[in-house]
Amino acid sequence: MALVRWRPFRDMFAIQDDINRMFEQFAGRRPENDDGLTSLAPAADVIENKDNFLVTAELPGIRKEDIKVSIQDNVLTISGEKKRESETKGRTWHRVEREFGSFIRSFELPTTVHPDKIKADFKDGVLNVEIPKVEEAKPKEIAVNVR
Repeated sequence: MALVRWRPFRDMFAIQDDINRMFEQFAGRRPENDDGLTSLAPAADVIENKDNFLVTAELPGIRKEDIKVSIQDNVLTISGEKKRESETKGRTWHRVEREFGSFIRSFELPTTVHPDKIKADFKDGVLNVEIPKVEEAKPKEIAVNVR
């Protein structure tokens, strides 16, 4: 568990924001951005093994064509847009809980990787990005000699 330094003046505003968010969630509303749109932040997992990183992001309802994956300076960025249905004739919306809009998630990778060997697969609303490490970044086992 990480220790966090207490900053009383900054924390006063953070506590108020947390209380406001709690009441919004209790009332069934989702937090909004400054433009009045809900924030869309797909859930993601980042897993590391000795050879590569695997980033898995849940992107339900998003088409493959609306997803962009890029890497620059060891920062992986997943961005895209979940578009609202355009056909509204003859429909009356009584409740809208699904989130729509643009999103962007960035992940800083702790070691250097092969940007030209990255593989991204998208199936059933789940994006899997496999990012191979460069040879120098892989752990090396050192033999211990007996004297």
